[in-house]
Amino acid sequence: ASAAKANTSLNNPTNACALSFGLTLLNSSLKRSKIDVTDESLVEMADPYLRLLTHCVRFSSDSNAVVLSLRSLGILLRLNLPSVSKFARSLGPSILDHITSSHAASNTQSDLVQSCFRALTLLVSHKKFSGRGQNGHEQICGTLPLSSEQMQALLSLLHSAVRESDHHNATFGLIKAILNKKYMSSEFYDLMDIVQNLSVQSMKETIRLQSSQIFLQYLIDYPMGSQRLERHLQQAILNCEYEYEGGRLSAIELVASIISKFPPQILEERSQLFFLPLVLRLVNDDSQKCKDAVSGAIASLLKRSSTDTVQSLYEYIKRWSVASGPDSLPMQKASAQLFGLFVDSRPDYIRGGSTGALLVASIADTLQDKSLDWELAYFNLTCVEKISNQLQSLLPDSHHIWPMLVTLLKHPHPPVMQVSSRIIYCKLSTLDASKLLDSGSFVASNPGSLHEMASNLCRQLDVEDSVFVEPTSLLAIKNLSWLFRAIRHSPELCYREQDSPEDDGEIQKKDPCRWLMTRLSNIARPKDRRR
Repeated sequence: ASAAKANTSLNNPTNACALSFGLTLLNSSLKRSKIDVTDESLVEMADPYLRLLTHCVRFSSDSNAVVLSLRSLGILLRLNLPSVSKFARSLGPSILDHITSSHAASNTQSDLVQSCFRALTLLVSHKKFSGRGQNGHEQICGTLPLSSEQMQALLSLLHSAVRESDHHNATFGLIKAILNKKYMSSEFYDLMDIVQNLSVQSMKETIRLQSSQIFLQYLIDYPMGSQRLERHLQQAILNCEYEYEGGRLSAIELVASIISKFPPQILEERSQLFFLPLVLRLVNDDSQKCKDAVSGAIASLLKRSSTDTVQSLYEYIKRWSVASGPDSLPMQKASAQLFGLFVDSRPDYIRGGSTGALLVASIADTLQDKSLDWELAYFNLTCVEKISNQLQSLLPDSHHIWPMLVTLLKHPHPPVMQVSSRIIYCKLSTLDASKLLDSGSFVASNPGSLHEMASNLCRQLDVEDSVFVEPTSLLAIKNLSWLFRAIRHSPELCYREQDSPEDDGEIQKKDPCRWLMTRLSNIARPKDRRR
């Protein structure tokens, strides 16, 4: 009777108009005020409003008044109000009633439903409900402002709300709050399956990102059996094959986050579950963004794996690198890329024993093949570049790989030319161009290499506009600048004894600097604005 009387009084046209005006003023004032949540006097003054606003939510039939009440509650519930636990048990079910009303249920993205979700989020995550039961369903629900039946109804509504394409912030906020409470029910497990699918299949990047973050937190913190965890991980790996790039990239980034945040013991037990599918994506994916993300995920896996696990994975790669047959090229390409990832992420393992020396010898043998596929050559050279940057002791000046790198400067494919130029440039920048004779460098131990490098670099510049690559040309100019100084100081290192100049006459032997300048002048002579 008292509830009916309150309902009638509150919804009287005159009272309803005054109520709407008062709520508008209150909401406006709260939004403009900078409330200090630690101010005890402010908490004491704000606490009575909780009863009034709860009364409005429970009994008002004006949806605008309910929305204004919920928005005001959204500000006040951030305070540690003393009467929250007293009114939450009536406020929570009333909010749920508004969500399940026939009008709101037809539009889960209405202002009313979103305001309800936000208010429930604050209620569920409020300090007054921070305790957690130890055993039994009812004990866990005792830490929430809703009963078990009401929570099941709420989760069912979230199943449909989370699939909507707009206004997900409030929906995801409520899901996070329930997740933090570790509320356990079959409906919540089903909801997480939807969230996992949404992290890949949503057309909006922000929704994919939010879904991935929630699902990652669920995997790390939420209680679940080993079989359920295994199923989720397998699905996460399977999602990396999604047909659209955006969803595929989101799935790969989720797997990378799992690898970086899972406990080491769980990761060790499932290293092959992650490693082999990621390698397949590295080889087969058409998107460079996805390939880069896969490389990052594999590198993270290697960094967090024990030496024994790294050893077992490295053995796989070694077998792929020596594969033969008509279908062996993709495996060789994959192994070359993975060798580079091992150098980047586990230089300690590559440095140990004879692993690094054998790797460099294997790469040198591969690069000797004149009919080598250009992509395979590129991946091997990329690995050499990483070794040169991180493990310089594996590439002494006496190693026979340096003359090969000089020869590869004239490779017809720009990527191969460019990575060869980078390696050569990094090496030359450590040498004093005026003191090469006593340097013991590969330049001094291979007479004629100065001329060969200069000739090959000139060839990189002497190209048509259609195949012009600016980064490669800039590297060539930097290398030629160093070579000019070296040639001026050590002209005797320019040619081998058996060399005999053909087109340029005796000018080569008499003045290599003049030969180089003549060659560059001839290159610049055609009408090419880039040159």
